[in-house]
Amino acid sequence: MRAIILSLIFLVAPSLLQAATLSATVDRTRISLEETLTLKVRFNEQVMFGEPDFSALKQDFDILGNHRSNQYRSVNGRAESWTQWTLTLAPKREGKLLIPSFQYDGAFSEAIQLEVGKPTRVSGGQEPVFLEVTLDKKQVFVQEQALLTIRLFTSVDLNGLNSEELKIDNALVKQIAENQYQKTIKGRPYGVVEVTYAIFPQQSGTLEIPSTLWNVSIQQTGYQRDPFFGRGGKRLRLRSEARSLDVKPKPVPSDPWLPASHIELSQQWSQSPDSFQVGEPITRSITVRADGLMASQLPPLTIPTLNGVKYYPDQPQSEETETANGVVTQKTESYAIVPSQAGRLTLPAIELTWWNTETGREETARLPQQTIVVAGGVMPPTVPAPLLPQRETLPTPSGETPPKVTQPIWFYLTLCFAATTLLFAGLWWRQRRKPSHASNATPQGDNGRLRQSEKQAYAVLKNCVKEENPNLIRSRLLDWARAFGAERDLQVRSLSECSALWPELAAPMQRLESSIYSSTPGTFSSKALLQAVAEVRKQPSESAQTETSLAPLYGN
Repeated sequence: MRAIILSLIFLVAPSLLQAATLSATVDRTRISLEETLTLKVRFNEQVMFGEPDFSALKQDFDILGNHRSNQYRSVNGRAESWTQWTLTLAPKREGKLLIPSFQYDGAFSEAIQLEVGKPTRVSGGQEPVFLEVTLDKKQVFVQEQALLTIRLFTSVDLNGLNSEELKIDNALVKQIAENQYQKTIKGRPYGVVEVTYAIFPQQSGTLEIPSTLWNVSIQQTGYQRDPFFGRGGKRLRLRSEARSLDVKPKPVPSDPWLPASHIELSQQWSQSPDSFQVGEPITRSITVRADGLMASQLPPLTIPTLNGVKYYPDQPQSEETETANGVVTQKTESYAIVPSQAGRLTLPAIELTWWNTETGREETARLPQQTIVVAGGVMPPTVPAPLLPQRETLPTPSGETPPKVTQPIWFYLTLCFAATTLLFAGLWWRQRRKPSHASNATPQGDNGRLRQSEKQAYAVLKNCVKEENPNLIRSRLLDWARAFGAERDLQVRSLSECSALWPELAAPMQRLESSIYSSTPGTFSSKALLQAVAEVRKQPSESAQTETSLAPLYGN
């Protein structure tokens, strides 16, 4: 037993006496941009946890795989154990690249220099897999659409395919299409994968379009298993060709600046614009169609204000469609139109200035002005004033003086008697009209009935406010306003007239109508509306002021 222990000590002792070392090797030092290489980092001890810091590699390489193995062997009585990390690397650029020195547990590896050349090409277009890049324009204005198309051609079966996302500094990028089809090149059939991007440069100058990486696995019979795709095949890394685009500044000082191939305006109405009524909304929807612009590039439309009309805008709706010619955007702005007065009203024209990239000139999309006829609200019937009989005047011959008419004395006595009778009748009626203590709680006559009607309408309005129904509140508010106005000999036909008669109601009624006609949440407060109505109700009527100012004929 002692002999066995001594033997193990002699076997392990050399490795214990040997200092820990860290080494790094690669399978090749000269590769092309499309190829990968294998980096092996070896530490001459067993490592169960942890590894060297490989993050510095990411500056110039993509780390496609990282595998650790622990090994032990004994040769001619000499024991050796180590830990090895095997990394598969893909260069990100051409030129001289450096694999840095690594450190682990006090040991350091040597740095390794590589040379990465351009992608290899087979002449005559006979490559089994290759990329093609095209731009539809070499020169554009700032924010104008340019189309970049990348095509992958393959004449062999593929096990896997993926590409990285295209990112361009100082530009908006949107993928608009991905198609697959077949094409024959010099008698050789190819499958084609085509990806198209819409690019919108955001500043003038030279726009650099970088290359993109495409990872491809080619299916090959008898080829060793690919550890990354999980199936047999040869792995290729293809990079598209980098391009540049000349971006010109705006040719005219236009704000907003809208470079497009086509822009048009159209409109729709929720009902016929010939059926407008005072205080009743009709929704107008205006749609902007723009070929070659994204929704974020379209500004809000400018709607000119008009006396006698209130606008309540809705939230704009946008839709982007990808076509073979690029992005097509439709943006719809809707708003309710509420006229506050009857008659003929002319809605102003709506215009949008844009730059036609096809003709190279500035143009204007326009909706012409439109005249609408607004009918009044329901008018309460009016009682015509009684007609007094007119005394007939006989014509008098020219040059003659009309004879003086004298009345008999009984005529004047009759007039005096009638006047005296009317005077005493008026005094008697006034004395009878004075309220007694028993009848103070219940108003009498027509004025009392009007006051009671206003009180009922106000009570209904207060109960309605609790339900938080803006349409119902608007209806009950109008009922109260008509009853309150009738008490003061005022005819109220619409809520717009309330604002003119009682300015305290203008602000809360504006918020009420906005909450009805706009889908955007407003700031309507039912409490504020009731407070404004209460302030108006405190105002005395003209008849009350007149009666208060008259002194009683007789003292009590």
